[in-house]
Amino acid sequence: MKEKLDFDNYISWRRRSVDIDVTLDEGDSVVITISPNGHDATASILSRPGEYKRVPAQHWFTIESRGRKSVIHFKADSSDEEIADEDWYPQPRTQHIIE
Repeated sequence: MKEKLDFDNYISWRRRSVDIDVTLDEGDSVVITISPNGHDATASILSRPGEYKRVPAQHWFTIESRGRKSVIHFKADSSDEEIADEDWYPQPRTQHIIE
C-alpha cells in the first residue's frame, strides 16, 4: 500500500498485529517514531528512496514527512491494525516524572 505524505497528511499513531516494513519510495525524508509499550519511543529518519524501517508487531508507530511531499510503501501480510485516539501519544511512566 502506498501513501502520500505532506504537511497535512501523516500516518497517525497505530499498531498492527504483524511486523511491517515501511519504505521511502520517493520525495522528501520521513520520520518514523516507534513505541514498543506506549511509554518509550525512538525516532528514525528515512532519507533515501529504498531505505526502510521494520516496525515489529504490536509496536505503536507514526510517520510524518519532513518536507513538502513524501511517498512511502507499507509491506505487511495483514491490514489488521488498531488506530489510537487522535490525542494519544506515548507518555512517560509517572514514576519517571520529576516535579
